[in-house]
Amino acid sequence: MDSPVRIENLPYEVLERILSAVSVSAEDVISCSTTCKYLNGVCQRNSLWKVKFRQHYAHTYAFSESSAREKVDWRARFTATYRCRRRLVQCVFALSRTFVWSMYHDYEWPDIPRRALALYETLFQEELGEANMFYILDECHNILSSDSESMDLTLKYYAEKVYNHIYDKCVISTRWRDFTQLPQECLKYSYEQGLLWVVVSLQTKPAVCNVKLVSLHLDALAKETLVYIKTRYPEHPICEKTLSKLDYSRETASVWKGEHCSHIMQAVHHVIRHISNFRISNSLCESGPDHYCIDRVLVNKKGSSKLILVIESCVANRLGVHTEVHKSSSGHVLDTWKLYYIGQDGTSGYATACALCREDATALSIVHEDWQEGQTVDAPGMCKAIIQQIVFLAECWLKSDRWQAGEPALYDLLDEETYHQPIRLLFTAWQHVEHWKMSKLYHYMHQHLRVAETRQTLGKLLHLSILLRINSKLTLEKLLNFRRRMGQPPNTMRDLLRMLASVDKRARTRVAELKNLLSSGAGNYSSLNPLASVPWPHGWPGGEMVQKRRVDRKSWQVQFAVGEVLEQRGGDLCVVYDWDSMCVESEDTLVLMGETGLAHGTDQPFYRVLTDGGSARYLAQENLRHARQPRHLKNPLIGRYFTAFIYPFYIPNPQKAYEYPEDPNIREQNALSLKLKFAANE
Repeated sequence: MDSPVRIENLPYEVLERILSAVSVSAEDVISCSTTCKYLNGVCQRNSLWKVKFRQHYAHTYAFSESSAREKVDWRARFTATYRCRRRLVQCVFALSRTFVWSMYHDYEWPDIPRRALALYETLFQEELGEANMFYILDECHNILSSDSESMDLTLKYYAEKVYNHIYDKCVISTRWRDFTQLPQECLKYSYEQGLLWVVVSLQTKPAVCNVKLVSLHLDALAKETLVYIKTRYPEHPICEKTLSKLDYSRETASVWKGEHCSHIMQAVHHVIRHISNFRISNSLCESGPDHYCIDRVLVNKKGSSKLILVIESCVANRLGVHTEVHKSSSGHVLDTWKLYYIGQDGTSGYATACALCREDATALSIVHEDWQEGQTVDAPGMCKAIIQQIVFLAECWLKSDRWQAGEPALYDLLDEETYHQPIRLLFTAWQHVEHWKMSKLYHYMHQHLRVAETRQTLGKLLHLSILLRINSKLTLEKLLNFRRRMGQPPNTMRDLLRMLASVDKRARTRVAELKNLLSSGAGNYSSLNPLASVPWPHGWPGGEMVQKRRVDRKSWQVQFAVGEVLEQRGGDLCVVYDWDSMCVESEDTLVLMGETGLAHGTDQPFYRVLTDGGSARYLAQENLRHARQPRHLKNPLIGRYFTAFIYPFYIPNPQKAYEYPEDPNIREQNALSLKLKFAANE
């Protein structure tokens, strides 16, 4: 009779392979180690903890592997690194306490300045040494990638701020520097490396560009092209090569004659466009610039005309054809590119489009087919052109929104005439534009400034910083000097000087307060609660910290509370994050918000709300009502004021709850009455 199968009969290697799965967390491994002595032995293996460390702290692992000179105890390193998590969470929450009030005043301290975020660069210097920033990057990535419903939205909001700052400093800047420092003969035509950097630079959310997967996709296209060549051009000398020996990616010149190079270029084009069915789309989608990221283009088989052309160049390079990307001499941002090949015998020419592509009107073309000569685009120039096209499309995206709103072009942020207008007019003209759209444009412009520093881009970036409230004293000084160099009249500088004075007055206090919180370790969450520190450490503009209470007849008319999910006129959902017992904004603002022709005028409660589309609006009470089916909304600013969505409303974070101490009772009473009302109707 066979003995029963027991877990002890399985080899260590099998159990380790099971525990090494991504779905098995480090906490699961610890729990498994307490079940029996045999599993405890498996869970103590150094190779297992090396895998877990790589899964949980990818950037830290890569840095540790490159700098390690002796054997590493990965379990001990994982434990030491994991112990820093609690302190990091509390330090991220410290941002909420220090900068929560910034959005209420145009001329007060705006959003989180870079020098405040720079304090996190040395947060764990003593514990982790040079791996400090890589650990913060990994831990913030884990927070943002968590799908747990219990994850604090405020924590996610500020973790993203820290993540973007560290990612830009640690990853984007470093990889661009390494890319541009390649030898000139390698850098000029390193199109594939340039496309990989574009992917890294355009990421605004935690994601990983799988370099190996990109290479595998390009290799697969090269092999598919070889199969097609053997069918279409059986006399071609490349047909003697086998799939396993197909590797010309490191060659700096063509290995075939010009005629044979032309055949290969035609075959590559046919395979990519008509066999693999890659589609052209030059637009920007709301999820991001997917059509300009090579990893997503290869998976989705849909991308911009320029990117697909460069992919053809990368595949042709694998087949032994040296190609150059050429652009026309017109210099338009939407110019069509062409591939220029140079054969081994010196014969050269442009890869011409096939008859099917000439009839395809999906590609946006500025250059005519009869152009004779173009300018060479090297790899850094390709990165610059792709980023520039993304910025151009993002600007058109925002312009179309503003034109539909009937806004005059005089206050156009993207026109130099804007610089002749006071900053106050910019705030008025751009109040209705969604925050997340401007944030994306800011990110694209920041990357464009990195690859091509021009006065025009710098001016746009500085003015956009003001609109997004992410400027600091240094940014304001740069903007002031920028306007002075352009010869602007003094009356357009008054708003800037007022903002600079206000920022300079409060900058040191707030950054010093954050520095003290970080140095003390922000021991517990209660220390971050405003109730534990009254009066407010840095004060309220003009006096003590003010709480909004329903103590007069005006405030008694306020029907809704902070955190309630409401329905606008038209059916769109929104959440309240602030209210006024009567309108405190100007008539211009009400016109921009569409709040005209009100039955009760401006002598009624008004609410600041975050909409499901990503914008922030100022709406009258008569145009709002309780939502019949409340749900979690998609707005990048929700985490700034709320910790979680617990049906049917949002829970304010400690700072927002302190500002509106009486709203929790109103919120719960409204939720109960609505539940009874809807139940009775059903």
